[in-house]
Order: sequence, then structure tokens, then C-alpha cells
Amino acid sequence: MAATVTESGGMKVITEVIPQTDPRAAQLDSTAPQPSSSQVKGFRKAQPKALGAIQIVSGFTQISFGIALMVTEFPAPALTVASGVYFWIGFLLVSSGSVLVETERRESIWLVKVCYIISGLVILATLAAMIIHSVEMGQDIPWCSILEGNKMTLLNCSQSVYILSHGINSVFILLCLLELCTAIAALVFGHKAMKQQHYTRMVL
Repeated sequence: MAATVTESGGMKVITEVIPQTDPRAAQLDSTAPQPSSSQVKGFRKAQPKALGAIQIVSGFTQISFGIALMVTEFPAPALTVASGVYFWIGFLLVSSGSVLVETERRESIWLVKVCYIISGLVILATLAAMIIHSVEMGQDIPWCSILEGNKMTLLNCSQSVYILSHGINSVFILLCLLELCTAIAALVFGHKAMKQQHYTRMVL
């Protein structure tokens, strides 16, 4: 066992080399925090299980409404149904939420990295979905018009039809905002966890 003393800036730095056979080496090795474990614990401050549950529920809500609207709007689907936004954002949210919940059960830095990547995709998807819903609100309702020859003729739809259509789109825009907030929270905490610096004692 050897120790060296180095003076730097008015401070003394003592470096001690402990052989692997020394009992203290095993104790230091067992008590030293593992970087990946510390990063996962930092990520768990975002409550990934709660965020994941919100995303899973939102995802299944999107898919359920997508199926219902696809059936009711056949054969003249509106922009949201035609684009399939309810399905691709729904499956993405269920996948993202499942990974977030899994990080609560398993200490894996790879799961944190997957959450970080998929949260970025969710942010882009929710922004695109909000644009699609907003555009649809400014368009005529497809089933309130009929094609006669080469000319579209508007039908006399009641005001309640427009209120229902705009109400559904407004609700899903608000739902997208909730999904956006959960994805941003997961992205921020995932970024902090991966950038976290660790200083551990070295055993030689």
C-alpha cells in the first residue's frame, strides 16, 4: 500500500493505492454508486410511471375515437380520419407510456435513452396532430357536401353538426397539449439524467 502527497493551489491531495486483496477494496467497490443506477434514479424524479400512465390512457383514447370516427365518417372521412392521426399518435403514445412505466421497474440506462428518443418523437407527433386538428376546424365538413357531376354541392347541415365537429377537434387539441407536456417532462429529465456527471472513488 502506497500513498503520495501532492500540493496544488495551497491544497494537499493524498492519493492512496489499495490492493485488491485489501478488505477495504471490496468495501469501497460495493459502496461506490454505479453511474447508470444514479442516472436512472435522477430520471425517476420525473415520476415516469405517472407520465407513462397518462400517455397510455391518452393513446387508447385516441385509438378508440379513431375507430369510432372511421366507421361513422365512411365513405367521406374528414382530414383527421383520412390522415390516420388518431392511430399513429395513439400507438406512439402507448409505446412511449409503456417504456416510461418500465423504467420504474427496471434500472436500465438504455430504457432512459429510449424514453429520451421516443419522447422527442411524441413531441413532433403531437405538434403535427394539433396542426391537423386545427386545419380540419377551418374546413367544410365532408359529409355536409355531395359531388354532382364535377361540382360540389353543399348540403344543409344543422348547426349542431358543426358544433360537434369543432368540439371533438378542440378536445383533441387539449389532449395533445397534455401529451406534449408529459413528453417534454420526460425529455427534460432524460436529458439531465444522461448528462449527469459522476465522481466516484477509484480502486486500483
